[in-house]
Amino acid sequence: MITLNLSDLKSADSTIALLRDPYRFISRRASELGADAFLTRLLLRPTTCVTGVEAAGVFYDPARFQRAGAAPGALQKTLFGQGGVQGLDGEDHRQRKAMFLQIVQPDRVEALAESVTRSWRRAVDDWEAVGRIQLYPRLQELLTLAVCEWAGVPLPAAEVEDRTRQLSALFDEPGQIGVGHLRSRAARRAADRWAAAVIDHVRAGKLDPPPSSAAYVVAHHREPNGRPMASRVAGVELLNVLRPTIATAVYITLVAHALDAHPAWRKRLATGDGSEDTAFVEEVRRHYPFFPAVAAVVREDFHWGATCS
Repeated sequence: MITLNLSDLKSADSTIALLRDPYRFISRRASELGADAFLTRLLLRPTTCVTGVEAAGVFYDPARFQRAGAAPGALQKTLFGQGGVQGLDGEDHRQRKAMFLQIVQPDRVEALAESVTRSWRRAVDDWEAVGRIQLYPRLQELLTLAVCEWAGVPLPAAEVEDRTRQLSALFDEPGQIGVGHLRSRAARRAADRWAAAVIDHVRAGKLDPPPSSAAYVVAHHREPNGRPMASRVAGVELLNVLRPTIATAVYITLVAHALDAHPAWRKRLATGDGSEDTAFVEEVRRHYPFFPAVAAVVREDFHWGATCS
């Protein structure tokens, strides 16, 4: 049974409270109210917050919720990009999702892992020579090199630092207020121009990536109307392949933190047969969630196991 406390709508806007404690805001408020759902205001808009397994199952029902218009404009102009798959619904979303599924076929994922491994081994030699490094920015550069090579996106040595900084800013600072958000907006504009140019070069035959590569698949994808995506939108979707891969630097760093905090697991994983590796990684994902919440818009009013008071 979900109890929605309508009196919450009379309270002050909760946006500041969410920004102050984004990862615990919903669960803490729900616990205080003794409910799995509650009503509040975010960005001055009435908002229903839900938590728990049962609520998650309903939340991901496409017949009841839509993505379009759900994400705040600030995130669309930084993290996701405008026109990308995260803001689509219906057949448009299915067609675009099929494109991404083509890009991440099992053999292509294995090839990406091999590309990351090569970059990692090259990087470790350099790190050992230095002796002490900041892991997170080094991982961002390593992954930028690896995913661009795998995706068929040319990345001259002179551009590695700038592209790494641009692509990392898309997920490092989009939700911040002030200078950080402005840096993310500037990075998005520069990255969009770069990715759109890559798409144009592929379509014009100036670049010839492998047919299985992300650059080729995105450049030649057809929408439900049979037309290719606009270069700008295709560039956004190409970045939607590159950016999340580079963002795994966050989790790799958190894995390192978890291993440092729990040293017994370092030896256990190093000497094990690999059967516990996935479980350990999943536990890191559970303990260190990437996003504090996800958003959607209700298609139409409906009642679901709730008593409103």
